[in-house]
Amino acid sequence: MIGNSTRIGAQPGETIDRTRPLTFTFNGKTFSGYEGDTIASALAANGVQVFSRSMKFHAPRGIMTAGWVDPNLMVQLGDEPNVRAGHRLVRHGDAVTSLNVWPSLKYDVKAVNQIIGRFLAPGFYYKTFMKPQKLWPTYDKVLQQFVHAGKVDTNTPKVAKDKTYANPDVLVAGGGPAGMWSALAAADAGAKVMLVDEDTELGGHWLFTSGKSAERTELAERVRNHPNIEVHENSVVIARYDGNWFGVIVRYPDGSERLIKTRAQVLVVAAGLIERPYIFKGNDKPGVMLMTGARRLLNRYGVKPGNRAVVFTANEHGDEGIEELRAAGVEIAAVVDGRKGEFIREAHGKGKVERVELGDNRVIDADLLITSIGWTAPTSLLNMAGDKPVYDTTAARFFPADDLPEDVVATGGIAGDGTDEQLQAHAEATGKHAAAKAAEILSVWQSASPIASVREAGQQLAQQPKAEPVAPLPRNPHPEIYRSTTHGFVDYSEDVQSDDIFTAIGEGYSLTELAKRYTTTTMGPLQGKLEVINAVAVIAEATGRTMNETGTTVWRPPYAPTTLGALAGRNMDPVRYSPMQSWHEAHGAQPLVAGAWIRPEHYGNPEGEVRNVRENVGIIDVTPLGKLELKGKNVPDLLEFLYTNKWRKLPIGGVRYGVMCSEDGVVFDDGVTGHLGEDHYLMTTTSGGAASVWEVVEEVLQVEHPEWDVTCTPMTTSLASINVAGPKSRELLERISDVDFDPEAFPYMNVRRGTVAGVKDVVLWRIGFTGELSYELHVPAEYGLHVWETLLEVGQDLGIAPFGIEAQRILRLEKGHLIVGQDTDGLTQGFSAGLDWAIKLDKDDFRGLPELRWQKEDGPVSQLVAVQPVNGDELPVEAAQIIDDQTNILGRITSSRHSPSLGRSICLAQLRTDMAVPGTQLRILQPDGSIIIGRVCEELSHFDPEGVRGRV
Repeated sequence: MIGNSTRIGAQPGETIDRTRPLTFTFNGKTFSGYEGDTIASALAANGVQVFSRSMKFHAPRGIMTAGWVDPNLMVQLGDEPNVRAGHRLVRHGDAVTSLNVWPSLKYDVKAVNQIIGRFLAPGFYYKTFMKPQKLWPTYDKVLQQFVHAGKVDTNTPKVAKDKTYANPDVLVAGGGPAGMWSALAAADAGAKVMLVDEDTELGGHWLFTSGKSAERTELAERVRNHPNIEVHENSVVIARYDGNWFGVIVRYPDGSERLIKTRAQVLVVAAGLIERPYIFKGNDKPGVMLMTGARRLLNRYGVKPGNRAVVFTANEHGDEGIEELRAAGVEIAAVVDGRKGEFIREAHGKGKVERVELGDNRVIDADLLITSIGWTAPTSLLNMAGDKPVYDTTAARFFPADDLPEDVVATGGIAGDGTDEQLQAHAEATGKHAAAKAAEILSVWQSASPIASVREAGQQLAQQPKAEPVAPLPRNPHPEIYRSTTHGFVDYSEDVQSDDIFTAIGEGYSLTELAKRYTTTTMGPLQGKLEVINAVAVIAEATGRTMNETGTTVWRPPYAPTTLGALAGRNMDPVRYSPMQSWHEAHGAQPLVAGAWIRPEHYGNPEGEVRNVRENVGIIDVTPLGKLELKGKNVPDLLEFLYTNKWRKLPIGGVRYGVMCSEDGVVFDDGVTGHLGEDHYLMTTTSGGAASVWEVVEEVLQVEHPEWDVTCTPMTTSLASINVAGPKSRELLERISDVDFDPEAFPYMNVRRGTVAGVKDVVLWRIGFTGELSYELHVPAEYGLHVWETLLEVGQDLGIAPFGIEAQRILRLEKGHLIVGQDTDGLTQGFSAGLDWAIKLDKDDFRGLPELRWQKEDGPVSQLVAVQPVNGDELPVEAAQIIDDQTNILGRITSSRHSPSLGRSICLAQLRTDMAVPGTQLRILQPDGSIIIGRVCEELSHFDPEGVRGRV
């Protein structure tokens, strides 16, 4: 063990367990602590003063708040980056390291930035790294070395936590005294309450207030034991959305998190207050601390923050802290009273506080400078509810506006001041109001229910006492103290000083949001929680505006950093398999995740599979195709409205290709629909578009044309689908089916129903996505595997073999057939997709018709074309940009493969229309910077452009 212990005797309200010691390492050295210590408090107890280096200047930083919003206590914990050491409880065996220092925390070579600091003014990155453009790769590598964050280990196993749902009547955000009083009052009134507090224990400011330990313990026990209250400590409400829909993050000791999606009738915000720093020269040195930080260390963790202190106080909180410091053996060298106009000019010292220069020019020797000069209201949840806080000059802080939504209320320090008795009365009245308001809201919801028992419950709730208004809390006067006569740090996370903000204002960035972005103030890990009011005050001072005229920035969700694992939760996505999946697995298929489906990508040699389809016969499992059965006399009307082409004259037994567009004319989906019988159709969609198309169909039928006689039944998983393709496919099917496959009896783009492999009522249509003679079979799902295996058995002498998605992609690319979502994107309208022939603008109406008429009149901006590299051995990557000599982008490669049928590389591309002329030479930029020369082809089809093979 190492370290000079600053641990003092046991304190009445401390939250550490001295009977349970532990050890951990910091930068490779071993330290001791107790259960209940945070990483920061344990290190401070061992005499550690420097915990980190600042982002830009790499200046040493020490404890400021000793809590969640401390900007100086970000560390790496094992493989977990960016851990808040002032909040995370230390565990035995933890390995903690500093962030972004080299070679060590004590001797960091990047501290040279302090010497060149004058060249790192606000916006320097905008001005310095613009030109010459060719040096961007060098700039990027250098700047990466200054990224002030932890390291992510991609080999770390995922810790999956299930997302859960909760529906309390009242959600209380904040577990301080006001939050607990409010929760108890609401629960006593019969409401189901969820209480969420980001600290590891309930208590709020009572956790570090001497003399309040007994009251805190008793109140917390009442809350935890109340049957109507669900308590979540070490948790945070990260977001509030319309209708009081919340995200609640629950944190675990191992760093993992769980998301609770919560719907409540009423939100009670009891977030307390955050003490804000004082702006003066040297205010970032280790040894400069807020009184909340000093009191946390003393009363909660039994750690003496220093030996000889100068205290700058302007309120009772600071005054009380002075007495607690004295009682702990800290010498108070000077008390500076802001209420009398006194102030601090500068903190002196090399690497830490050694002397303090006062406003009256006195210089005091001290190793500790504590400030207590005002408060910031954490209004995040109120902002998310639409509140714009209002500044009160007398109280020197922002307060919630008077126009909060009826389902959002505030209590405690965020709402006002007062004695403990006044705060308790207000909190309890707020809790009762919240319970009554929740009952009112719930009664409205239930009264509208079609279920009689629920309606009766709503009527009973409506008879409960009405929610009474809550009288406001008083506001204690407080001096406006923000900045000394010297400049200092405003944002400790981003190394932004007050003179930087003055510079930004001088350069024209006078609006709060602009100054914020130009200087990056409030954009660091704390996101303004500690520094936002100081930033507003400096902007107001620099512009000559009042605080209310200047206005504050507001928080957007999420309020607190949230792990991606919590947002993702356990992988609960449904997985779908076709009835033939067991066969695919047994025969070495490479699995491909395609949305919810697991599909065979290939069986070992996709190019060999392509050749077999071209020469013999192959079968592919296309079960994931969306399939919708349509019945009713108005099905032709529906098809006319959905598709861009015409459908009224499609005869029974006919099949037609169709394209769907969104209202903006963007290609939405494509597929084929067959006319099976009188008023009976089967529609297929892309695999990825099945659910979306069904949703659109139902929207049309239920909202736009409820008068139409159409029934839509999804059949995607009810039918197993098999495509049989190749010159020998007709011969194969004739062996196992009673359908007449003669070309005249069963021509191209037709549908028949019959028996296949003994299975009755199989739907077969003759289509040609692969460009070969092919038939698509839709079989009742329970017989899918039987038909598949029968085809393979009967077709052995014909050279039959399965083929996967990759071979199908190559086959369709050889034919120039587009894939929606690959050869199109969210901006590709119909005439840009090479679908002119399928768009009939003389129709009365269809989705996207006005936009497509405009596109036709204006001419498409881009066009889908076939491209072949001049050197057939060169293969452009998909999404490669097509550029001119000045590197202007002309288009992109949408699909590219090596064609085994042609023995060369082939592509499809979206290309600027004026360049989409056959024979045009193109420059295709590769990721490595090399250029492939391509040529625009005459037609989209690379192979068999006349389509002879598919129509034999």
